[in-house]
Amino acid sequence: MILSDVLLLSLVISSSSSSSSPRLHNFPLLPIDIVVGLPTEEGDRGKNPFLLTLAKSRPVFDVALQDVYHLNILPYGAIKVTFENSALSDAIGPQKMIEHYCNKTVDAIMGLPYVYALAPIARISKFWGQGVPVFTTTALVDELGDRNEFPLLTRMMGSYKSLGKLVTRIAERFEWQHYFFMFNDEVARGPRNKGRSECYFSLSAIKNLIMNNKTSTWNVKMFSEFEADRLQYRALLSEASVMSNLIILCASPDTVREIMLAAHDLGMATSGEYVFINIDVSTGSHAEQPWIRANDTNNEENEKAKEAYRALKTISLRRSDLEEYKNFELRVKKLADLKYNYTNITGKDYEMNNFISAFYDAVLLYAIALNETIQSGLDPRNGHNITSRMWGRTFVGITGNVSIDHNGDRYSDYSLLDLDPKQNKFVEVAYYSGASNQLKTVGELHWVGGKPPTDLPICGYDKSKCPQGYPLHVYLLMGSFLLILVLVGLFIFFWRRYKLEQELAAMSWKIRWEELDGEESQKKEKKKAKKRKNHDGYLPESDPLLRSTSRSSVNSDKVGFSCSRHLEIRG
Repeated sequence: MILSDVLLLSLVISSSSSSSSPRLHNFPLLPIDIVVGLPTEEGDRGKNPFLLTLAKSRPVFDVALQDVYHLNILPYGAIKVTFENSALSDAIGPQKMIEHYCNKTVDAIMGLPYVYALAPIARISKFWGQGVPVFTTTALVDELGDRNEFPLLTRMMGSYKSLGKLVTRIAERFEWQHYFFMFNDEVARGPRNKGRSECYFSLSAIKNLIMNNKTSTWNVKMFSEFEADRLQYRALLSEASVMSNLIILCASPDTVREIMLAAHDLGMATSGEYVFINIDVSTGSHAEQPWIRANDTNNEENEKAKEAYRALKTISLRRSDLEEYKNFELRVKKLADLKYNYTNITGKDYEMNNFISAFYDAVLLYAIALNETIQSGLDPRNGHNITSRMWGRTFVGITGNVSIDHNGDRYSDYSLLDLDPKQNKFVEVAYYSGASNQLKTVGELHWVGGKPPTDLPICGYDKSKCPQGYPLHVYLLMGSFLLILVLVGLFIFFWRRYKLEQELAAMSWKIRWEELDGEESQKKEKKKAKKRKNHDGYLPESDPLLRSTSRSSVNSDKVGFSCSRHLEIRG
């Protein structure tokens, strides 16, 4: 009751002076302790796939706190941030967090990029006092989405389920049913007591969705990019070539380039029968010309890689193009050099990525929930209450609207990038919106051969199923089809001819052909008429046969005359 009265009194005082920032002494339960566990070095990429370090994150937290105070979300000094080296260890990282709990100097935990160090802390934090919220900008694996086991874990980059939805949506659009996964995992080198790679977790999310579709099939091949070479990639691709036209890759940018060069050597990248999808979530580089390597001894290798990349599509987390984000990035880079001397210490320029910038949204979201809790007169150290206020809400972050679902996962957006031959660079052609659960097209996809590959051609993608040509049944079908075409053509021809004759027979004005012969026909008719006239007038000289017949007739007359005369005499 006393606590409630004190908080209400502080709210009255703060509201009466809205033009000025609230003062820390009005909030006796402040400051709130945030402990950030990150490595000092990038270290093993298998443990730190998103390349988070303390040096990269410090200026992001500074800028986030500046904005929290500037926007009067919390009074100046209300949040205290302590940085600890987690050493990318599943022993050292958790131990540092436990020490802070024992010393009562932790109210929220952020970081721990090594998933095997994060999992135990996210599992036990619910038992610490009233609960300690845990924030991660990595840990996209499906297993960490179980809120019965990890009830206070908020994932500021969401989960790989959104990635799986994007891949399956693309496959459905082009009617691809067969998947072949090729990815880097140190397990391929044998049991070495190492955890699984981020590629394994990301592709597992895709596979889990594929398994819900009974008509889809999938095959998996792992390799260690520390041991594999182009010869091994060729062997893996040759195996994939008779199983699927959709080959999904996950590895470092240099390894992906080697795989695509191997695909070019086999003709798979230039045949138009295959499509390669590169899952580039961990780097999020959005490189416009990823095929170029300045250290190549000759330009021919770069040109071959460019030709191979025409068959490659890349999926990466979508980047914000807002001016606010660009200004934020400039502020962070400037602070990194001025306050922390980042470039001189590390020997390279500061590089921002989505997983580092997400710490800004984590601090902002936590500050908003703290403000609402304090305004409601509740304990800001009650992790369960704070967490419930952060889930199922949308707020304006540095990348625009940030939506957290009721499971504590951010709705993530993913970009589909393709090589534009006109611009000679990879550009965004589509993106998946996690909030709307839609695949939206913003550009044109380009395909080798001018059209997307078909699913399972008759002879296989590499024609290996038809070494002597097409199978017998294909030729039989083709012959039957041609025979049917010929028969249909003959039927049409004779049917039209029959109909034409029927039409001519029905015409009432039809005349004899002889009447169309003209003058020559008339001459012939005159000759025939003259012959008939001569025959009627008994002109024996006109015909030899008639002349002989005429003589016979005359002689017959003479004989007849004689006989009659003789009869007359005798009579």
